[in-house]
Amino acid sequence: MRPLVIGIELIDDPAWMGGTLYLRNLATALLRLPEGERPAVQLLGAPAAIERFGRETGTDPARRPPAQSRWSRLFSRWGLHRPASAAVDVVYPGFGAPVPGAVTIRWIPDFQHRYLPELFSAEERAARDLSIGAIAAQSGVVVLSSAVAAEDFRRFYPDARATPRVWRFCSLLDTSGAPPPLPPELARRLPEKFLYLPNQFWAHKNHLTVFKALARLRAEQQLRIPLVCTGAQSDRRNAAHFDSLMRFIDEHDLGEQVHLLGLIDRNDQVGVLRRAAAVVQPSRFEGWSTVVEDVRATGRPLFLSDLPVHREQAPERCTYFPPESDAALAAALGSRWAALAAGPDPAAEAAARAAVQDRIQASAREFCDIARAALRIARG
Repeated sequence: MRPLVIGIELIDDPAWMGGTLYLRNLATALLRLPEGERPAVQLLGAPAAIERFGRETGTDPARRPPAQSRWSRLFSRWGLHRPASAAVDVVYPGFGAPVPGAVTIRWIPDFQHRYLPELFSAEERAARDLSIGAIAAQSGVVVLSSAVAAEDFRRFYPDARATPRVWRFCSLLDTSGAPPPLPPELARRLPEKFLYLPNQFWAHKNHLTVFKALARLRAEQQLRIPLVCTGAQSDRRNAAHFDSLMRFIDEHDLGEQVHLLGLIDRNDQVGVLRRAAAVVQPSRFEGWSTVVEDVRATGRPLFLSDLPVHREQAPERCTYFPPESDAALAAALGSRWAALAAGPDPAAEAAARAAVQDRIQASAREFCDIARAALRIARG
């Protein structure tokens, strides 16, 4: 019996690093299964996305069919292409055109537009509802990133024909050995001990609460905690958002305390994470937080917004705070900062590596089970 063939549609979108990393992590997890369980993974997408995946994961992208590098038909904003070979059983997550002979599994990351409608135009909300409604109306399997999102799906679409399944991804970071040296221009900009915020600058990522907490700590306790931020410095839904944050930094004299590094290479970003004394994830909404999974894989302490999905993720060494309360975050940081040490922490990283290995294997097997269920449903 030939192995299950799963086509993963890779994307390479700096404006949505969560989605980009989610799909890379899935492909890598599947390829790490033992040989007898491992599906055949066909990497679908623009050649640049596949080549970058190969560079950053050590996977040889040449394993795809030779014709794949010559695909020419663009059918999505990420440059996905239809494969020359039809020998694919399942395609995920269905961003592009259907692959003949393959079953498409759709993915709904979250229902952010229902919870934070003010961040979307009426047209965007309607478009999301139309797209998700069409997925719900079709028989087959739809993947949700958390039990929280799956419950939302059932509540918003009680008559759905689609079968919801939850698949939670894990971050696959290599923390064996000391972190490689950072580029000199990046290393010069890192304080010796710092708090790290690795979110792109979208409004719901809630940088402002962290900036307010830092200003409060300085005013009330004369405590200056250096903050390092990485991520794309724009919000396609709110062009004025980043400028408003810069005004807050200027008005509260945080310029020497807040270090904005912009969008950096993924391997360098992991290096910054491993060197941080702690990480803060203040987001007002998440589907399944990449930041939380990255922190789990490195064993760093985490200050985390108290959301149902973050409680579901349940990382170790975590301090929760209400995302709207800079006072609560300031109190948590103020009470713990002196005891925190700059990374890396080899012992914590070793413990995290041991704990995450079983999660990676279980996650990959669970996705294979979902793929087989989708095939059974499609075959009646």
